[in-house]
Amino acid sequence: MKFQGVKGARDWYPEDRATFNWMANAFRQMAVKYGFLEVESPAIESLALLCEKEGEEIRQQIFTLEKKGSEQLGLRFDLTIPMARMFITKQKELPKPVKWFNIGRMWRYEAPQKGRLREFYQFGVEIFGSDKPETDAQIISLIIDSFQALGLTSKDFYVKLNNRNLLQGILESFGIGNIADVMTVIDKMAKISEEEFVAELEKLKLSQTQIKKLDQTLKLRDLKQLRDLNELAQQGKGELLNVLDLLEDRQEFIQVDLTVARGLAYYTGTVFEVYDRAGKYRALAGGGRYDQMVKLFGGEPCSATGFGVGFATLGLLLDEKMLIPEPDVRVDYYVAPIKDDPKVIMLANTIAAKLRKDFRVDVDLMRRSMSKQFEYATKIKAKNVIIVGDNELKTGVVTVKNLETGKEEKKKIALL
Repeated sequence: MKFQGVKGARDWYPEDRATFNWMANAFRQMAVKYGFLEVESPAIESLALLCEKEGEEIRQQIFTLEKKGSEQLGLRFDLTIPMARMFITKQKELPKPVKWFNIGRMWRYEAPQKGRLREFYQFGVEIFGSDKPETDAQIISLIIDSFQALGLTSKDFYVKLNNRNLLQGILESFGIGNIADVMTVIDKMAKISEEEFVAELEKLKLSQTQIKKLDQTLKLRDLKQLRDLNELAQQGKGELLNVLDLLEDRQEFIQVDLTVARGLAYYTGTVFEVYDRAGKYRALAGGGRYDQMVKLFGGEPCSATGFGVGFATLGLLLDEKMLIPEPDVRVDYYVAPIKDDPKVIMLANTIAAKLRKDFRVDVDLMRRSMSKQFEYATKIKAKNVIIVGDNELKTGVVTVKNLETGKEEKKKIALL
């Protein structure tokens, strides 16, 4: 029986993995420059933890594991919840703020589509212990700098910025009671038609007056146009303005967008999402402030903020912009023992071991003829072939052939 890969999961061949490593290293290096430390959480978490602060849609997407005992387990669907749990474990002894990042696999059971898989990689950053606006500004700057390190510019992407307190205050001032449900609809606003948006709000029993006022307000892009705000909305507006002031030198990347609500229920203040300028793809990244999560999960009250970047969608944009470098998976030297003799094979492996201190080196493992070895070396695009036989064993001099130019030269083994 021939088996197929699982729907919604992908195989990573050498070229794919090289591209992933290029992307991951760009984020890793930038996070380190910002003073973040790398951590790793288990793929498996308590199902109760994963569901603690989530809506029904997310709960339905969690991969649950077959029950083996009393505890129910699930696969993580993002990095924020596991890292919050890790932080709580050592909360009292950790110097604040704690700045962590993680790169790992996530799982969500949903319909696979372009840029969205059931198993996917995510880069996540969290800061625990600071409620200051410069914390939010720093993680947004980190995203911008990381995207720029990959070759993207303000012509390629931008950050939609909002504040949950501002949005909640606006909803309350319109007399809307079922805030969480309405925010879920608002979060989908950019993905559905205006007719569908209105229909969703009507299902939630909003009046036509409420729908009209909400639609008009959500389309505003200038905070100065927001008037007659209640206390919570004023607080959120102030928080948003503080972050905007700190990002003044990044203005070309930032756009205020009151429709950004973030689907996950744990966000409290600043929220943001990153999109491509052409609007071809779903969100490239998203995050915000979640000041209640640590306390909710049993820790001491502690402010926190963070974000996640999905590599699948970002990879599509980078590919479209032709920014992904040609993956170099070639070996520098392929060592070819051309005689089935223990001494020749030993010498070939000794040469390979010596060269591996500075180069990528492969050596024949199948005792093939010289022609077959050259055929193989050509297929794997080796840069050079080193020929080792009886003569090389006697003289201590090998023939090195450059497969790109066809040029051959003799080199002493001692000088390799």
